[in-house]
Amino acid sequence: MRVLSVLLLGLFLAACSDVNDGYDDTPRNPYNGYTSEQYDGKENWLCRPDIADEFNVCQRDLSTTIVFADGTRQLEESPAAGNQPVDCFYVYPTASGDASDNSDLIADAEIDMTYIQAARYRSVCRMFAPLYRQITVAALFSGKYYDPEISGVAYADVLDAFKFYVANANGRGFILVGHSQGSTHLIRLIQEEIEADAYLASRMIAAHLIGMSVELPNGAEVGASFASTPPCTFDEETHCFVNYVSFRQTSPPVPGESFFDFGYTDSPDTRATCTHPVDLGGGRLELDAVFSPAQVQPYTDPALNQTITTPFVKLPGLFEGECIEEEGKGYLAITINGDPVDPRVDDVEDFRPGWGLHLLDVGLAQGDLVRLAQKQADAWLNQ
Repeated sequence: MRVLSVLLLGLFLAACSDVNDGYDDTPRNPYNGYTSEQYDGKENWLCRPDIADEFNVCQRDLSTTIVFADGTRQLEESPAAGNQPVDCFYVYPTASGDASDNSDLIADAEIDMTYIQAARYRSVCRMFAPLYRQITVAALFSGKYYDPEISGVAYADVLDAFKFYVANANGRGFILVGHSQGSTHLIRLIQEEIEADAYLASRMIAAHLIGMSVELPNGAEVGASFASTPPCTFDEETHCFVNYVSFRQTSPPVPGESFFDFGYTDSPDTRATCTHPVDLGGGRLELDAVFSPAQVQPYTDPALNQTITTPFVKLPGLFEGECIEEEGKGYLAITINGDPVDPRVDDVEDFRPGWGLHLLDVGLAQGDLVRLAQKQADAWLNQ
């Protein structure tokens, strides 16, 4: 009987072993087979790899005139865009001038915004940038930004486009890129979709969430806005987020000045995040700022500005940034090293009280953000 019992036990364990050996716990694409009436075709995308160059916003000319402090210039050629091994999914900020609360799907100001903020990431990623029925400028300034129905329409489009992208991405890694309203929708996407699914979480290389504060608990690096996604703390870290809002060093954020809470939080138990785009652990550092001349004119002399023929300009040494995190505040403190003696511009314009340098958030560190994305992509590919 003892021999029989041992034999039966051995057969049982062997059977269990066979079952376990055949078990596949690999995370599965949660959107496998997903189709989208709105995003299957090319018409509602500003950037997608299969859109021809002349219609693809992210394939436009990115040549840049570098204007040095002595007024001399150097041409920086447009970066190439090959078949990159990872992707970027970009959501643009509030741009639509439509009179309705939600925009239509006819591209207007959205084109220039995507061109200025996102196209330079093409040196790292294949670019995906959907049109979406965003909360318009009119709705924002009428106090409707947080209306759940209006924001729900915008987010539903972003989610629809993201699901279509993931369903057809063949397991590629992706970097989320957004500014202002775009970051708002991507924050929700991380909360509700990516953190809830191992497949998505493993493929999110990083999230560049610029211009809208992400909250962290006091004394902790995970929690508050996100359940499991930490801020990026070193260049090669992945599955993390990059976040800052920009304010002049001499004019930090003041609670109550903006209904967006730029640079601070409403809770004494949380703090706003700042991750330095140049060096994630760095202090006051020069920023590789890249602007359209429509954003920042390089010279004080209007006649000299008329001689700029490239779509972008750089002003080396003019802008420095330092992450400040104190008393619940978190922001990128900007120093502008204007010199009345040289021919370059000495300052930039603020937009509204409490907004800091919000309209220039991305441009102030555009080159640094792209370099950081490259380091993060390389690290993910080498895992």
